[in-house]
Amino acid sequence: MPVNILPETILAKSTTLWDLPENITIRLINVSENLTYLLEVSGIYKSILRVHRPGYRTDIEIESELDWLDKLQSENLMAIPSAIRGKNGARIQKIRSQKTGDVVNLVMFEFVEGYHPQEDQDHIELFHILGQMAATLHEQVRRWSRPTGFYRQHWNLDTILGENPVWGKWQDAPGITAEISSILTRAEKSLIRSISAFGKSSQNYGLIHADMRLANILLNRNQLTLIDFDDCGFGWFLYDFAASVSFIENHPRLEDFKQEWLEGYREVQSISKSDENMIDGFVMLRRLALLAWVGSHSESDEPKLLAPYFAQETAEFAESYLINEKMRR
Repeated sequence: MPVNILPETILAKSTTLWDLPENITIRLINVSENLTYLLEVSGIYKSILRVHRPGYRTDIEIESELDWLDKLQSENLMAIPSAIRGKNGARIQKIRSQKTGDVVNLVMFEFVEGYHPQEDQDHIELFHILGQMAATLHEQVRRWSRPTGFYRQHWNLDTILGENPVWGKWQDAPGITAEISSILTRAEKSLIRSISAFGKSSQNYGLIHADMRLANILLNRNQLTLIDFDDCGFGWFLYDFAASVSFIENHPRLEDFKQEWLEGYREVQSISKSDENMIDGFVMLRRLALLAWVGSHSESDEPKLLAPYFAQETAEFAESYLINEKMRR
């Protein structure tokens, strides 16, 4: 579950860990796996503070994420926000919650001007750009010799559908009737069979953003910035497309989004037709992961809104997936 909102006194104390202007205001702007705050002095300064949920990410995992960001910036591959080091030179700062006694990890990022595209709109041209960005990241990952000790979690069949999945089991989500469970179980078996046959290699599996959706890009005129690498980990490269259509898998223009993404991807590097045929399976895998997420995060605002209908819509998507898979065979 998300970390409890920290008392203002603790937050105020945390700002002393960085070299910040006086009279800074702190405003909560997002509650998810972590808490995100906007720090601001009107007309002078802005930055973004990420407060990590205790136990969700280890120090090594957070440092590894920031190592990747630093490497991407050093190669000037795309616009991404920089982490701001504290007064002691460290990228991760720590405070202790007086309420729980937990030591909480904090990371400060530079503020990036822009707005999030709305997921209920087409924005088809953005999927072309997301495809280019995904291919750029995947190309960089294939040639990067990661630092010793680099560690990020895996997004694979075991961590999504196994006995102890990262976000819980989709079977425990709200709205799972016997009929829906039957449909999703058949879809799960089908995608496990096809993805297992697809296998893992350096060409199809590696470090990915894993949450490259419209909510995690910022538009500012002609500038597009990719943010929130908190879920980055090892997974199938095609999972980055699946993540890009998170929560909009039933959109009537899903196929158009996919083709635009593929076109953008192929402008940077090739992708085979056989790999392309696997995309729908990864979208199904991601949708099951999101269904589990809705169930395991029931106290957060977004899952509360999704809970009444998400299982039913997932079953509808699964039925289409199964029909298409049967036709493909």
